[in-house]
Amino acid sequence: MGMVNTYLSDAVVGGVTTGAAFHILTSQVKDILGIRFKLAGGAHFFPRTWIEIFRHIGESNPATVIISAVSMTIVSVVKTHVNERFAKRLPFPVPVEMGMVVVATLVSSLANLEQRFSVRLVGTVPSGFPRPRLPVFSAMHLVLQDAIVMAVVSFALNVSVARLFAKKHEYRIDPTQELLAYGVGNVFSSFFESYVLCAALARSVVQEASGGRTQLAGLVSCAVVAIFLLFLGPLLQPLPQAVLASIVLVALKRMYLQVFDLRTLWHVDKLEMLVWIVTFASVLIIDVAPGLLIGVVFNLFLLIVRAQLAAMALLGQLELAALRVNENLDTSRELPSTKILRFEHSLFYANAWRFKKLVREMAPLPGSKGCSGDSSRLHHLILDCSCISYADTAGAKAIAKIVKEYQAAQVSVHVCHCRESLLGVLQRGQFLQDVDKRVLQASIETALEDVSCGNYAGEQEVIKC
Repeated sequence: MGMVNTYLSDAVVGGVTTGAAFHILTSQVKDILGIRFKLAGGAHFFPRTWIEIFRHIGESNPATVIISAVSMTIVSVVKTHVNERFAKRLPFPVPVEMGMVVVATLVSSLANLEQRFSVRLVGTVPSGFPRPRLPVFSAMHLVLQDAIVMAVVSFALNVSVARLFAKKHEYRIDPTQELLAYGVGNVFSSFFESYVLCAALARSVVQEASGGRTQLAGLVSCAVVAIFLLFLGPLLQPLPQAVLASIVLVALKRMYLQVFDLRTLWHVDKLEMLVWIVTFASVLIIDVAPGLLIGVVFNLFLLIVRAQLAAMALLGQLELAALRVNENLDTSRELPSTKILRFEHSLFYANAWRFKKLVREMAPLPGSKGCSGDSSRLHHLILDCSCISYADTAGAKAIAKIVKEYQAAQVSVHVCHCRESLLGVLQRGQFLQDVDKRVLQASIETALEDVSCGNYAGEQEVIKC
């Protein structure tokens, strides 16, 4: 299942993680404003929650809003103007998040914020670990289908978050190793009746923003959580929830700014930008897991569209090298009475029709509508197949059809730079058994030499060596 990573393009990962960041922001707004309403998860969480927020916004707690504003300002200023500005001078980033939690807990306890200003606190923190026990294997058939779906979705989300940080800090991840780690973790945690392990974007961003870079940071975090669960949990009871929400929102700042990636995608690849938008919108409107699935499916659909819109390059000559001439290369020249075409995609059933259409348009047959006269009459057609990494029987038939069609019109045809996979299909299917073997050439250069020397059987009006 590690191959799931293959179908998560940068656009899909960007759309999912940015949408998830806005989901987290939405879930924290009620704590930032100090309003109370039932927060139900599931489908359409984002729009439903914002509707409730605007319904209850008049009930906002002024003290909670002030605490949130002060907390976000302090954390943001320290992270931006101290940790980032003096990163090379500081031995380690200032742990402003931890300091904020300690100070806010002390102030809340001394000022009695809950009683005086109705500020919502963290409250009772359960202590201790649940006792391990064997899972109920007899009920496995009842949850097997849901478990498979949860495994695929959670792993895809895990890899998305892992790739996000790998790209940011320039290191590689091994999806198979990630899968093994999550599998072992889930097996172990099943004895403690835990939830399915899945990357928590908010917590990961907070840890990364605090300076965590290696697995040691995760080990320290686990140790601190264990200490609080066993011994120090009651000390966090006076901590205002608004402070925790503020820390999370500030940590996610870079995630929100990923929206500006659309500007780059607009200039680079508009279809990829469309994948980003569809994935992001699906995550926001529906939910993270369905949005991820929609993004992957839509991306695969666009691969089919790209195949059907494959380009055909017209090549010319520049210092004896074949180059494009349909991209405004002023120094290249098209060879007289010769067309050199390169199909720039794999050739299969979905785009075989386009291959034939482009060849006929860019190299009109003598006497056809696109042929302007004897001076421009086509004598030689060279098909460069160097970009065809895969071809099925429909693609091979399309090449054979073009070869026979142009030979019937007294046009010599050469097929060159064929890869092993394409040659295998042509030979096994015997698609070119009725044509001269010299149709297949090793390169454009050898095809041009064959044409210029008049070695091609059935050729007319060739240039002699």
